[in-house]
Amino acid sequence: MENKHFEGLIAATFTPFHPNGRLNLDIIPEYALRLKKEGIKGVFVCGSSGEGLLMGVEERKAVAEAWMPFADDQFRVIVHVGSTSAKIARELSAHAASIGAGAIGCMGPCCFQPRDAQTLTAFCAEVASAAPELPFYYYHIPSTSGVNVQMSEFLKIAGDTIPNLAGIKYTNNNMMDMMECMDIKNNKYDILHGHDETLLAGMTLGAKAAIGTSFNFIAPVFNELIEKFNKKQLDEALKIQKKANRIIDIMLSTGSAISGGKAMLKMSGIDCGPCRLPLSTLSAEQEKKLRNKLEEAEYFKINGQ
Repeated sequence: MENKHFEGLIAATFTPFHPNGRLNLDIIPEYALRLKKEGIKGVFVCGSSGEGLLMGVEERKAVAEAWMPFADDQFRVIVHVGSTSAKIARELSAHAASIGAGAIGCMGPCCFQPRDAQTLTAFCAEVASAAPELPFYYYHIPSTSGVNVQMSEFLKIAGDTIPNLAGIKYTNNNMMDMMECMDIKNNKYDILHGHDETLLAGMTLGAKAAIGTSFNFIAPVFNELIEKFNKKQLDEALKIQKKANRIIDIMLSTGSAISGGKAMLKMSGIDCGPCRLPLSTLSAEQEKKLRNKLEEAEYFKINGQ
């Protein structure tokens, strides 16, 4: 297995649903082309933003399959296969391999959470072994999974146990641990930054790529941030991070990045429909308030509307 480290922005995509709750896969072609046009380098499908854990196994397979026609060398598809059941995660891993996915990611099990690196490694090894030809990324998001194992310790153990271990989707604010992960075995592992609102900080530590929810609708802002950072125009990059954070703060003010994010993407022309319970879908009145806040923040100018 050969894995090229990611660079640039990877969108944590939303899953489109019809008003009746069924999958609306017809949205994905337009969605994918929009992301490509805006300079997105890949997608992370069926993750937390994609409500993966709220879908059935066959639904998750269908979503992954719907994204694959748009995959190429410049637009890689990472399929999230995580589940509380290692058996289900293995089935999804094997399916991702069968459809030619670029990589798989796996969140720690949010029921009976592993409390140490050894136990987490054992779980991930079982999942990863079902698709040994695919790069395996552990999805570190303790705020959702409840699995709060130190990732630098995990890499040291898992690196000797999981042959296809490629790196971590690092969605946590422990920057010291993140930096230590990057240093292991001379930057062997691909550490993908997972908090949009601290991307600039992650890049100063050495992150080359990021997976984020807000990249679905403000990718041009973050691509400009990356450009300024690469030109060592750090003051300008910081201004852009602050501009992005004003938009992210408005998204989070709805109570959920997924509920708010889906509504914002809808306002930008891609309607991914409602959320699944226990997530809530914004009411018409809530959408109106959200739009007003976004207009004040000049969100629609950012998106060329």
